[in-house]
Amino acid sequence: MIAGFYNQRFKPSHGRDNVYYAHQSNINPNLNEPNQTQRDPTKFEYSHNLFRNDYWEWRMRAADYLYTVGSNLHRSNDGWSRTLAAYSGFTFMMCSQALIWKIHCAVSTLALLTRIRDKGVEPTVDEVNVLDQVFQNEKLSQLFSPETYHVMDFDQEWEAGRDNAYFPEYRTPVAKYFNADMNTTVGKYKFGDLESGATMTLNFKTMPFSNNRYNFTEPFLIYDMWAEVSHNGEFFTEHLVKAEDTFKTKRIFVVWH
Repeated sequence: MIAGFYNQRFKPSHGRDNVYYAHQSNINPNLNEPNQTQRDPTKFEYSHNLFRNDYWEWRMRAADYLYTVGSNLHRSNDGWSRTLAAYSGFTFMMCSQALIWKIHCAVSTLALLTRIRDKGVEPTVDEVNVLDQVFQNEKLSQLFSPETYHVMDFDQEWEAGRDNAYFPEYRTPVAKYFNADMNTTVGKYKFGDLESGATMTLNFKTMPFSNNRYNFTEPFLIYDMWAEVSHNGEFFTEHLVKAEDTFKTKRIFVVWH
């Protein structure tokens, strides 16, 4: 692995489609992987049919997408979503009366579906920023390097409820009406290093942040991050981002839509 392999921000793309890593797409046979080589040429199951391959590709993507949205459906259980659902039903029953009700029905239904879609997506984090902070830390950089580190595990989940003491802004009546939770996440990385033999659990917490009043600047700003490191039988904790320092200059963004 070359130095700084994780960070491709300043390296030209490998292809015309601006994908950083060159790769070959698989031609999907839609079957289990064989355990031995098939010698009979008449039983070659792979297809070069463009429409068949696209069908299975989009079927796989849609299934994963719908499963993810369905798993996070509880995040849409707020007052505004219930209002949109009720109004969509009302306008649907009024559709036969006038064109304006058909328009209201379409707009409110699309708004509800878009809201469910947006609330249902999986959270993300800027991994390049995370790795930058790890490798720029004086203590951690002695045990982990861009050439020898590897990621063993990763998890990031939406934080349920509104009990986080840092964010009373989400416990106001208006914020509760538009949000079932605080739009914050908790997550962790598990790192190992092939050279030093050290392992590390990197815990982080994110919040939505905006430098204006109307839209996100960073929906997953890391406001707290600390590493739990084990090396040669010794254990220590290193704080990379402290919540108290973050809140000196930044406040959580409250979503009202």
